[in-house]
This record gives sequence, structure tokens and C-alpha cells, in this order.
Amino acid sequence: MTEQKQAETCVAYARVSSARQAEEGVSVEAQVRRLKAYAEYRNFLLPDENIFIDEGVSAGTPLWNRPAGKQMRKQILCSEVSHLLAYKMDRLFRNTRDCLACVDELREEDVHMHFCEFDGGPMDTTSATGRMFLTVLAAFGELERGLISERTKLAIEHLKQNRRRFTYDIYGWDHDEDNNLTPNWEEQKWVDWMRVQHFDNDLSGSEIARLLNEQGVPTKRGKKWSYTTVLRTIRCEFHKFTLTESRCYLPKQEPEGS
Repeated sequence: MTEQKQAETCVAYARVSSARQAEEGVSVEAQVRRLKAYAEYRNFLLPDENIFIDEGVSAGTPLWNRPAGKQMRKQILCSEVSHLLAYKMDRLFRNTRDCLACVDELREEDVHMHFCEFDGGPMDTTSATGRMFLTVLAAFGELERGLISERTKLAIEHLKQNRRRFTYDIYGWDHDEDNNLTPNWEEQKWVDWMRVQHFDNDLSGSEIARLLNEQGVPTKRGKKWSYTTVLRTIRCEFHKFTLTESRCYLPKQEPEGS
């Protein structure tokens, strides 16, 4: 009677870098569901503690430097793991150097990688052909990441030049329904005050935050000030040349009947 082959243990990795990815159908839940189905299909053991998830982590961060990536590496090195599963290659890598370094380490541990985008097939990175294929894929992933970064910078620069909202609410500015930025003169007064205190009077961000909170001045979102919100506000490029003496305020309106 033939002995049944013992199921091999695997680890699985899922990652999303933003809420946008979740909306586009590659949410963590969707990835984990696919990975579990593949592990069952291949008769791999995939306990819940072997599923590692990074949320809000960029692909530009090296795999072993990510919070869940570090834990997964420790699990691979300290236990009997034969396979690493990922939904797509770009969940793991978008940097060629990081990809090849991790592949070499996994190969030393006799761990095979599987990507669902290739119908879950393992990649033979021990062969010259397999390594070349992996290198090309990693290079394309790195190129895509670079192109996304370039397009994002160009789009933000265009929005800035046209005074359109390009990020969350900016203290000192309001936006209309079309995301056009318009000055909030009451807030701009406090921006001027913060800049004078910091650049002319040498007050720290913490000292300015304390004074603002003591005077009951709220942030854009109605919260208390911290040194980080103060420094981010006064260093915003929209406020570099907008001190009171150089800014053109809206004309003061006289009350009717005066």
C-alpha cells in the first residue's frame, strides 16, 4: 500500500497600499480568499497564523522591512515551510534588487514561490531561465511603480499651479464643489501669526501649538494643535510668501447705512 504524501506547510502574504486598491477588487479579503483556495487545491497546510497581511504599506518598502514581512521571514526561518503564496508578484515586490535578494534567501531555505496570477504555478528560480523570467517581471513591476510615481507628481503639480485641492483639507484654504481653492482669511491670519512666532521669534512647533490651544484656535478639522500640524502648516508651500505685509487681503466691507 502506497503511503500518502504528507501535506507541506506554506505561508501566504497579502498586501494593500491604499483604500483605492480595495475598491478595485484586490482587497485583503479577496487575496486571502484566493490564497486559501489555492492552498486547499494543492493540498498545502495553511494555518491562520501563517497568513501575513500588510495594510497601508507601499510596495516600495522592501519585503523583509514591512511589519508582516518581518514576521513571515521569521516564520520561514524558524519552522518547516516549503512554499510562499502570493496573489500577485507585485504584492511582494516592485523592486528588482529586493526581489532577487529575497529569492536567493528563499532558495537557500528550499522555499518555492507561487503566484495566483500565473494560475498558481511555482516559479523555478533555481534555473537560469526561471531567474531571468523573474528578473524581467520584477523590472516591469519596478517600472510601473516609477511611472505611477511620475504621473502622481505631475498631477499634483498641475493641481497646485491651478490652485486645485490636491490633498486633504489645507489650513488657510477652503475649497468649492469643483475643488478650487479659495483663501480662508481668518485662518490665513493665524498662518501669518504662526510663521512670525516660528521664524521671527524662534518659538518651537510645540510652543506655538500650546499657545494656539490656550486661545481656543482649532485646526481645520476642529481638533487641537500639535507640533506636527503646526510645522506642516507653516511649511506648506502655499504659505511661503503669504505673510501679512505681502498678502492682498479682500477689501473690508463697510456695514450698510454707514
